[in-house]
Amino acid sequence: MDTPARVLTQAPLGSPFDLNVAQRGDALELLRSLLTTITPLVFFDPQFREVLHKLAYGNEGTRQVERCNLPQMSADYIDACCREIARVLVPSGYCMRWTDTFGLGEAHHLRIADVLKCVDLMAWDNQRQGQGRRTRRRGTYLLVLQKPPLHAKATWGDHRIPDRWVERIPHPRSQHPHTKPIGLISRLIGAVTKPGDLVVDPAAGSFTGMHAAHQLGHEFIGCDLAYCGGES
Repeated sequence: MDTPARVLTQAPLGSPFDLNVAQRGDALELLRSLLTTITPLVFFDPQFREVLHKLAYGNEGTRQVERCNLPQMSADYIDACCREIARVLVPSGYCMRWTDTFGLGEAHHLRIADVLKCVDLMAWDNQRQGQGRRTRRRGTYLLVLQKPPLHAKATWGDHRIPDRWVERIPHPRSQHPHTKPIGLISRLIGAVTKPGDLVVDPAAGSFTGMHAAHQLGHEFIGCDLAYCGGES
């Protein structure tokens, strides 16, 4: 996917991470390298496989080898990332946190409710049948978390985004097993940022967020522990 040429390449205050590139790195390390209150928007898609351990299918390595090979994050590590996200967000800034049915049911986001409040919930229907002991999963969820003070109209400019988003990704595992919908990500960036703002994604996966940010004229910084170079 083509993106405009970017001007900035060095992250703020000598961070070891570069701007506007796909790069390998640890999410918590990247977040800790950033200035306080530097961005209005962070995307966060933690790789947390506790749900598979609970289901105990026993055949994840053959059924979902790409997913099982990804480095995992513990619940405590995810919480630490969320607290760093709250630090780097401007007041009333947003964290868009992806979660599955298990994470939603267990209300993991309430563990960090003192710094990030859940103000909305979206469901993404990717039109592909997934796993499930009872109903079959089709897509995932997006928690809209906001750093206090909580404001809606003053911080959210696109009021026509549906809370049920349908977007199919062709060959979703050809680049990354957790590729997310660029159409939704673009709308969210446009809703809560201004051109030139910095968008942060510390677990960027296939770097869909970077492509969307560049198309909208934004700066981007992000990394992924599983990124190995090449096309993102």
